[in-house]
This record gives sequence, structure tokens and C-alpha cells, in this order.
Amino acid sequence: MHIVDNWKQLFRTYSVWSMILGFIAFIGGELLYAVWGIEADPYPLGLAALVFFIAGFVGRFIKQDVGSAPVRRTLFIVAFGFGVIMLVKSLGGAIYENSVLPDAAPVSEEQAAWQPARITLAMADKPMAPKRATASGLATEAEFLRVAIPFVAKWEGLRLVAYRDIVGVWTICFGETKGVKAGDVHTQAECEAMLARELISYRRQMHRYFTPETLRIRLPVYRDTAYTDLGYNVGIGAAGTSTAVRRLNAGLIAESCEAITWYKKAGGRVVRGLVIRRGGDFDYCMKGLVA
Repeated sequence: MHIVDNWKQLFRTYSVWSMILGFIAFIGGELLYAVWGIEADPYPLGLAALVFFIAGFVGRFIKQDVGSAPVRRTLFIVAFGFGVIMLVKSLGGAIYENSVLPDAAPVSEEQAAWQPARITLAMADKPMAPKRATASGLATEAEFLRVAIPFVAKWEGLRLVAYRDIVGVWTICFGETKGVKAGDVHTQAECEAMLARELISYRRQMHRYFTPETLRIRLPVYRDTAYTDLGYNVGIGAAGTSTAVRRLNAGLIAESCEAITWYKKAGGRVVRGLVIRRGGDFDYCMKGLVA
């Protein structure tokens, strides 16, 4: 296999540069997160990559002569303009947000002053509409569980025997992975109790990343459930320091709900089930929000 003689000339063609820019858009978000830990909206990046790749692909079928130059130039300029707008919207917006939004850092357990959980399985079978909030503005743990248990259980599914999930992690019950090993078996009652305890634990850990104002006025039970589900699904570290949390703490509620939908990958690839689950989180997050 040999490189073509005029390979340097290829870098003077619109189609090759379209492909290069498409590749930058394709890996830009991942690179930004891997190097600086900054999350970028994947949707504009995906659109930019798609447009660049299509322009480059189509460009290879247009005859490379003087007569076709205006067509090729117009195609590239349109694709380039749109792609740059999407790149700036996603990567530029992420960098800007990272510089102006306050960091989401957890408070200590002493500051949080958490109370021990008292959980009954009957909560999962009762109507899930909360009637009142605590003095802090949050729903009680019982009210939270009436909403959260059926919501999370719906996504996780119940498996009484340990199995490997799509990325190879041993899992059991409703998505439980802590200390799970091959051959583990639980009853349904044990799984339900485990889910209730875990949801309370994850909720409390997520609350450590929210400001007092957010806890007081921005976290009704359905939005609380959406953020708890995100933490339960992707991990407290990732969810707690996410753009979604930072936006919510800044009072950008609709934008924070939109950022929840970015978490749709497992093992480096988009998973349809996660796309659907994040859509459910988004719907719960937006409940009661007046446009």
C-alpha cells in the first residue's frame, strides 16, 4: 500500500477539509471532557459532524474542474458556516458556562445533617402524588419514594439473579451493582427494600451538590426524582458535578433539564434505552415549569 503521489494537494480540496472538520466535531466533545472535564451539548456537535461529512462525501462526486468551482465553494461555505455555528454553540457554550457558572461541589455530611432513613415497602404501592413539602421546600422521603420507586424500577427492570449489564458489570435486582458477584440471588422483597434504601441514599448524596436556594425552591418531587435517577444511573460523581446541576443551581431550570438528556452513552456508544430513559428524566424535570 502506497500513499498517492499528490497527497499534499488533497489538503487544498473542500471535501477533505469538510471531512477534517467533521472529525473535529465528532471527537470535540469527548476531547473537551477528557482533557478539561468540561461537558458540551452533544446535539449541535452531532449536527455539525453530520453536515461536514455529507458535504465532504458529496464533494468527492463533483468533478474537480474550473467550471464546478463555484458549486464546490458554495457547498463548502454553507456547510462550514453551519458547522462553525454548531461548534461555537456547543464547545464555545460549554467553555463559557464552565467559566461563569459556579462549581457544583458537595457539602460535608455534617453540614447536610442527614437523618436516618425509615423506609417501608408499602410506599411503592401507594398513589404517587405528593401532598405537601417539608419546611425546606422538599418533599418528604415517603412522598419522594412514592414517585421515585415506580419511576426508577420501570427503567431498571427486576432481575433476581446476578447478570452482566451491557458494559460487563455484575448487576442484580433494580440495577444494583455494589458488591454484586456471579451467582448472587435475591427475592423480590429484598430487591424492593434494596431499591428504596439506595434511592434515599442517592437522593441525599445528590442534595449535597445543590445550593440551599435550589433545595428550597427549585426541587419539586418530580425534578428531585429526575436528578436522583440520573445519579443512580450514571454515578453521583458524574451527576453531581454535571452541567445539569450547575445550571439548576444558577436558576436555569429548563436548560438544566435539557442537559440531563446528554447522558445517553454506555461503553462509549449511544444506547437507545438510555435515550428513552433520559427523555423520561427530562419530562419529570420539566413538570410544573411554565414556559
